This record gives sequence, structure tokens and C-alpha cells, in this order.
Amino acid sequence: MNTTTDAVAVPAERSPSEAELSALGLGAADVARIHEVARATQDIAPTSLMGFGKDVASKTTEFSSQLLDQVRNRDLDATGQTLGDVVRIARTLNLRKLGARSRLPIVGPLIDRMRASKGELVQKFSSTNQQIEHLMRDVTRQQDDLGKRVKDFDRMHEIVLEERRELGIHVAAGRLRMEQLHADRQALEGQDDPQARTRRSELDNAMRLLDKRIGDLVLLQHAADQSLPTIRMIQANAILLIEKFGAVRDITIPSWKRSFAIQLSLEEQKNAVELATAIDDATNEMMRNNARLLHENSVATAKANQRGVIDMETLQYVHDQLIKTVEDVRAIHREGVEKRRQAEGDLVRMREDVQKRLAAPAVDRPA
Repeated sequence: MNTTTDAVAVPAERSPSEAELSALGLGAADVARIHEVARATQDIAPTSLMGFGKDVASKTTEFSSQLLDQVRNRDLDATGQTLGDVVRIARTLNLRKLGARSRLPIVGPLIDRMRASKGELVQKFSSTNQQIEHLMRDVTRQQDDLGKRVKDFDRMHEIVLEERRELGIHVAAGRLRMEQLHADRQALEGQDDPQARTRRSELDNAMRLLDKRIGDLVLLQHAADQSLPTIRMIQANAILLIEKFGAVRDITIPSWKRSFAIQLSLEEQKNAVELATAIDDATNEMMRNNARLLHENSVATAKANQRGVIDMETLQYVHDQLIKTVEDVRAIHREGVEKRRQAEGDLVRMREDVQKRLAAPAVDRPA
């Protein structure tokens, strides 16, 4: 007997309860489809049961992976990077970094700055503005792509929702078929002929395979449940980016331009105030310098005019040195005379000593 096609008569079909349908996210309208799928599993051959619900599961898995990778890699990262570029370029516009060119003293650099700063600012802002406008054109294109992607998300959500429903139908159908197989197995209890033993073995194997497939489908349906809010969150992120870039283009960039015009005027006013202050400071400084020089020159001139040709201090010094010179010379003369007289006395004593020694006999006389 062909055990893969010659099935035992199927008992009267039982419809899943409302609680069973609700647990799988199904309703009464899905009962007919459940019975249809259950009847399609009459072949209990292992190859047939192993592929039960395979097509539905593979579509869900493939779809979820492609969706998440595509959205994350191509859309969200690119738009986020563009927003970062806008901020980075805007920060390069520093109205305070202006260098003076003139070497004129005091007010020269400020005058030169008043002439050149406005042109430098406008040129710098124009360059930055061109970069921002270029980026905003990219943002507009990305907004269009994201707008299309948001619409695709709705369709993708419907597809996953439908596949989730189909997985639930397969789970419910598989459970009904399990009840039928269990009933067939119970009907063969007590029969010990070879055909009954073979049939029981086939039913046991079929229930084991089908139970495993039902468990896998339950897990896949749970994965689909997780994919649904994930898709909505990614869709919401895309919508937020569209709104954000719209605000940047329509509100932020015009606000920057207005702020630049205001800041440019304020910078010009600041430069004018600095110039006026520098001129006043220079005027006061020059007057102070002139007054100080006048006082110094007048005092020095008066002192020079009232000074004698020779200072009394100088005459006193010369007098003291002259007296000292005379006294020192006299003292030296007196000291010289005394030394000469002393030398003459010493010479007389030395001559007398020599004569005495020469007059002394060479040998002593005998006694």
C-alpha cells in the first residue's frame, strides 16, 4: 500500500476557537483559508512536511534583511552625513577673523580694516553660502528619495503583515492537521498487524516533523511581529529627516542669511566705534605727549641757562687737589732730606769701620 498518498479518512473539520485565532493574529474570516491549507497537508511524506510553510518563511526573512540593510546603508546614513556637513560648513564662517593690512601708526590699521572688512565678509559668506546651497540641493534630492521610501514602507508593512497572517494560518492549519494525525494514531491503537504498525510509525514520524515545522513557523511569525514596528520606526525616522531638512532649507538657511546681514551691520558699527575711539585716544595721547615734552624741555633749558660756566663744586675740587698736591710734594721733599742725612751718617760709620779693620795687624804679637 502507498503510505504517502493513501490517507485515512479525515475526521470532520474542526474550526479553531476565537482564542486560538486571536493568539495568532487571525479572525473568523481566516477560517476557510486555514482549512484549505490543512487539506493541502494530507500527504504526510517527510519531504512534504519538511517544506510546510517554507515559501512564506523564506519571503519574510529575505524581505526583512533586505529592507533593513537597504534603508540603513543608503538612506539614513547619507542624510545624517549631509546634515553634519551643513553644520560643519556653517561653523567655518567666522566674522571676527579679519586681518588688518595697513602699517600706518595708530589709526591706519583701523581705517584699512573699515575699507576691506566688508568686502572680505561678503566674499567669505558667498563662498560658504555656495557650499551650503550645493549641500541643500543634495538634501532636496535625498528628501525626494526618502519621500518615495516612505511610501514604499507602507507597502512593505502591508507585505509583512500579510506574510505574518499567512504564517499564522499555516500554524493554525498545522495544529488542526496535528489533531487529525493524532486521531488517526488513536484509531490504530490495539491493532497489531504489520500494516497498522507501519501506519503508526508513519503517523508518529509525521507528527514529529509537523510539530517541528509548526514551532519554526511560530518563531518566524514572532520575527515578523518584530519587523512590523521596526519598519514603522524606520519610516518615522525617514519622515523626521524629511521634516528636519525641510526646516533647515526653509527656516534655518534664510535665518542664517538674515543673521549675517545683521551681524555685518553690527560689525561695521563696531569698527566705526573702534575707529572713533582710536582717533580720540590718539588725540589725547598726542596732547599729553606734547605737554610732557614741553615741561621737560622748559625745565632743562632753564637749568642750563642758570648754570655757571664753572661750578663751585668744580672750583672747590680743584682747590682741594692743589692744596693736597703742594702738601704731598713738601712732605716728599722733607722725607728725602731726612733720608739723605741718615744715609750720610751711615756712610761715615761704614768708612770708619773699614779704616779700623784695615789698620788692624794681620798676626797677633807673641806675649
